[in-house]
Amino acid sequence: MHPTLRHLQIFRLFSRVLNVTETARLLRISQPTVSQALKELEAQLGVSLIVRGSGPMKLTSDAEILLNSIDQVLDSMQTLRDGAAKLRGEHNASISVASIFPLTPTILPRAITRLQEAEGDFRVHLEAQHSREVARLVKERTVEVGFTLLPVEHQDLTVRPLMSTEMICLIPPSHRLADRDVITPDDLKDERVITLGEQIRQEFDARLFLYNGLNDTRIITTNNASVSLSMVRHSMGIAVTLPYILTQGGFSDIAVARFQPDIRRRLVAIYLKQPAMSPLSKKLIALVIEELRSFNSYLNSHGIQVGGS
Repeated sequence: MHPTLRHLQIFRLFSRVLNVTETARLLRISQPTVSQALKELEAQLGVSLIVRGSGPMKLTSDAEILLNSIDQVLDSMQTLRDGAAKLRGEHNASISVASIFPLTPTILPRAITRLQEAEGDFRVHLEAQHSREVARLVKERTVEVGFTLLPVEHQDLTVRPLMSTEMICLIPPSHRLADRDVITPDDLKDERVITLGEQIRQEFDARLFLYNGLNDTRIITTNNASVSLSMVRHSMGIAVTLPYILTQGGFSDIAVARFQPDIRRRLVAIYLKQPAMSPLSKKLIALVIEELRSFNSYLNSHGIQVGGS
């Protein structure tokens, strides 16, 4: 018996997560089904693919060699399906994207709408996630392109810088600090401060500065930048965050100040080095860059320092 495409698909995903339970969850199948498929593939190929033991699972050297061929087979089959769909007259174009939360309310919808106007209708899959999750989804091929913040640790991903920016403070308009252009940790000693939780890597440096001078009971954490903006609008505190969140509401009902010392973060597009990106995804990245340039001008006009790639 020869390996089926399903065997190859299950093994390719397993090779990226090295966990039977996670592979089953992502594919929405049972753990026994994953385990059986892996054993059957090993038997059909006649080589051991997985090192099993008391420690974490890992791939054998034979598996590492075969992975490139498996990728080529699966990518070729997808190309075949797409070509056949076109011959049948079916419109089979699609894009799949994962992004950090602040880009999803405005920047990405505008870019996708412009792409649809230029290219016609196509299927769209857009996931809003935290920065680490975006990289994982791209690496596992759940999505084709991701928009996230550095650092990105996966070596098999192409990283394209898009925009760098400093951090800002969002302040209730009636607050005593609302007329400040710059806010420092000393200014926040007696304030409730809203930051993203410790699992959100891009906020780490800001928290280091704040925790040196703030009582922890005054820190409010959340895992979503849009929630921090809502908290500011309800006068719960001052948020220290990145300016991308302003795409959700602008400056109409909050005050904005630069946070010092300067902590810069870089937004990037990420995608796998192989296989090559689809033409639609390439065009989407170009349109996102155009939207970010417009957003840069908007921020610069309000004294927030940003830069390109």
